[in-house]
Amino acid sequence: MERRPKQMHLRMSERELAAAKALAGELDMTVSDLVRVLLQLPADSVGTGARLVVVDRTTAAKLSREMTRWGHHYNQAVHALNAIAYYLRANDIDAPDVLEELARAERKLEEMRPAVESLRGEVAKLSGEALAALWR
Repeated sequence: MERRPKQMHLRMSERELAAAKALAGELDMTVSDLVRVLLQLPADSVGTGARLVVVDRTTAAKLSREMTRWGHHYNQAVHALNAIAYYLRANDIDAPDVLEELARAERKLEEMRPAVESLRGEVAKLSGEALAALWR
């Protein structure tokens, strides 16, 4: 955990403090974490109503695991296609076997398609947003 020896003191109205606590609570953060995240906003996005996307350590780890899982599926499909090509070149495979291997590779790729399309859409939406990291 990063050490944070410096302190910041600021004055707020009761309404502002209540709003900060409410927002931090909705986001399952402390008010200090909320301030740290808001400090990461690009200056040109402040006051424009732009959305801030916060990525915490847990979410980043989940994304990494999911991408690794997709990579395994992709590798299995490519391995199946390479096996088909190898046996076709060696004339050691007949048409029903080729069709079976192609179907297996297609199933692996189809299993990935909905999640890949979903992630593609979400990343496209996020690409125009301000991003902040919360590593707690």
